Order: sequence, then structure tokens, then C-alpha cells
Amino acid sequence: MVMQNNRNGDEGIETLAAEQQTALELLLLGKSVAETAKSAGVARQTVHRWLKHDPAFRAAYNEWHDQLRESSRSRLLMLTDKATDALEKALEAGDARAALQLLKGMGLLKDEPVGPTDPEEVKKTMEIEKERRKIELRKAKGKLSNDDATADLGW
Repeated sequence: MVMQNNRNGDEGIETLAAEQQTALELLLLGKSVAETAKSAGVARQTVHRWLKHDPAFRAAYNEWHDQLRESSRSRLLMLTDKATDALEKALEAGDARAALQLLKGMGLLKDEPVGPTDPEEVKKTMEIEKERRKIELRKAKGKLSNDDATADLGW
């Protein structure tokens, strides 16, 4: 398997070793790490190491997962009309279970507060959330300690 032009725009071509190609193909077929390692002729720990610490191997594995997710999402979108028709028929037939699932899926059964209704209160809430995200980003980059974050928020 060869990876070319990944999402980050890197132009370099990274080629996986033959054992890695075999291992990746087996993992993508749904084989366990133990089965994969045995078939690829490497130790189980080696496959784990590739998954955790080998950027090219992990990128190829992640790319496959991303493609699978997109493919599945596309297929599900194509079924939306059929699902809507089936739900409509179930609801017309008085299927309380289907109705309940629909309401749950839409989040209409949760007893959650809607949020402030005063524009000034909404503005304050938005500003606080924006500051919280900035602080979390600075913390994630290691530029801010928990104590400093608490002080920045005025807690």
C-alpha cells in the first residue's frame, strides 16, 4: 500500500514495508491483532507498535477508517427516503415504539434547559464560552497551567 498526498498536503510518498502492508490488509479485513501478527510473520507487539508509533502505518490505517466512515455515511444518506417512508408508515399504523425512537433521536424527550432568552445574557454566555475555549486551547498547547486557567476565568 502506498500513501500519496495525504490531507495535510504533504507531497512525499511513504511506502510501507511488505510486512506492514500485509498487516494493514489483514486488520482492514477485520482480523485481530494476534491473527494479523501471526499471518504477517511478526510479533503481536510489533503490530501494536506500528499502530501506536509508526506515522506511515497509522496514517494508512486512519485513512482507511476515514474512507469507510465516508462510504457508510453516503450509503446511509441514500437510505434516508426509505427510512422516512418506513417511519411514516409505522407512525400511521400507531407504532408507539417508532414514535418514541423518533422523538428520542430528535432530542425532544430530554429535559434540557433551552438557554437564556435575554439577548444580553446570551451575549455574556457566548463571551464566556469563547474565553473558555481560548483557555482550553492555551492549556492544550502547554502555555497555561490549571491554576492560571482558573484565575483567567475569575474562579
